Amino acid sequence: MKIKKVIDLSQTLYSDMPSWQTNPDLRYEPMIKAARDIFNVTVIKQMCVHTGAHVDVPLHSIQEGKTIDQYPIDHYMGDGVVLDLTSKAPGSEITADDLKSFGDDIQENDFVMLCTNWSKRRGYNSDYLYKWPFPNLGACSYLIEKKIKAVGTEGMSIAGWTGKVPAQGPVTSLSSADIHNSFLKEEILIVEGLANLSEILDGKRSARAFFICAPLNFVGSEGSPCRAFALLGE
Repeated sequence: MKIKKVIDLSQTLYSDMPSWQTNPDLRYEPMIKAARDIFNVTVIKQMCVHTGAHVDVPLHSIQEGKTIDQYPIDHYMGDGVVLDLTSKAPGSEITADDLKSFGDDIQENDFVMLCTNWSKRRGYNSDYLYKWPFPNLGACSYLIEKKIKAVGTEGMSIAGWTGKVPAQGPVTSLSSADIHNSFLKEEILIVEGLANLSEILDGKRSARAFFICAPLNFVGSEGSPCRAFALLGE
């Protein structure tokens, strides 16, 4: 494959960045300073593995499910397609009919990336933190029937917000566990918190690319931050 362009699909990470509101915030700071100690060294003080762009594997919602380190590195990469779903309203369900409108664009073993432009809303606001569009169970079943390899979203979860904090109650009654389990029991990789999917579309309704979402190789973990990017061929 001759590479024409590389598109970064990862968010920048910084202390106290917008993240899942019931998880600990990311915090890191310098531990060793070059002016004093010759080298600069930063220590992560606090971080959930579901921070920024990250992958979920079966153990996330399935007892005795596989962990990050139990898959070969090529499990986290593959050909795929971005679908333009930017017309979906805040907090709305992505349906099977929405996906069927793309015809044969979704192929077997694809990484299917759902472009909602939610990464452009990033910040401490209710839309970004709680109201991303998400696939309902019908859409999940359709993607499973298509025998995809992975599904990705610019939202903080593949499922809708079902939590409760003082500023926001549940956005949907659809079970987050049911949405996750539908994919993970089939060993379909879930990639959440992506950015810049619209750069792949470049004005088209769908566009193909080769995706890499490489996690840190944590032993026994249900998820990991990843550096996600797409390779566009000529």
